[in-house]
Amino acid sequence: MTLFFQRGAIDKEHLKFVLRMLPIDVSFADEDDVLRYWSGRTYRTCDPHFIGQDIRACHPAASLDTLEAILAAFKSGERDVAEGWHDDDGHFNYTRYTAVRDDEGVYRGILEVNSDLTEARALDGQQALPGW
Repeated sequence: MTLFFQRGAIDKEHLKFVLRMLPIDVSFADEDDVLRYWSGRTYRTCDPHFIGQDIRACHPAASLDTLEAILAAFKSGERDVAEGWHDDDGHFNYTRYTAVRDDEGVYRGILEVNSDLTEARALDGQQALPGW
């Protein structure tokens, strides 16, 4: 199966490899708040049974009010991005929620991206081209 995008196409096997190698963790829940996908270290403690379930089921109770506010703002079109960051055991973690919208601007779900920016925050100077 090949997936066609605005610029190019990729088969599902290569897409699986690409998603696995991204230096971020990703989750996606659809417009009905059903968790459809996650990958990465951030979700290592998540039980696979959460796939196909309401996203509220896999969030701690202390975060549910914030999650509800984000979902309401995204669904109403009031906002498209919510961000947060924190230190966790020596790691600086950044989380970005983004409203996923179709070509007509209709809300189709929520994308969560988590990044460990610890090493990036320590960079100094510049290295214009990748090297080692």
